[in-house]
Amino acid sequence: MKYFSKNKGFTLIELLVVIAIISILTAIVTSNFTQSKAKARDAKRVSDLAQIALTLEMAFDRCNAYPSAILINTAIKSGCKDNNSGVEYTMAYFISKMPTAPLAGETYDYVPNANFTDYVLRAKLETNSSVLLDDMDGTILTTVDCDDTSPKYYCVVAK
Repeated sequence: MKYFSKNKGFTLIELLVVIAIISILTAIVTSNFTQSKAKARDAKRVSDLAQIALTLEMAFDRCNAYPSAILINTAIKSGCKDNNSGVEYTMAYFISKMPTAPLAGETYDYVPNANFTDYVLRAKLETNSSVLLDDMDGTILTTVDCDDTSPKYYCVVAK
């Protein structure tokens, strides 16, 4: 004959230990996931700046000047028109959709020089990425801070 205990289940201590272990594992996984997301957003920022720089170079090729702003419907330069239609070039001629920063409220900085023959593109990175070794550092165009310390700025200049 088998003896059945009336007390079935886990003790309170056993349940608390299991909950504590699950909480610790969740915290570790969540922190690693957060760091991965920040690195992914930084990679997008660097890629976006490369795409914008390429678009600016195409605009310079066509108009012999960089735009005063990189808004999609802003004219590149007064007098820079399509030979066939006479319509003034806008950024939409060179790129269908301007890349946007990954976080809400965040923007990429674009600063052209006075005669629109040079520019600086800048994005603020979240992590101390190795791409900071490849960017421009210091103060560029006398006003744009491209320092790699806090905050960490990734900067691209005209080629």
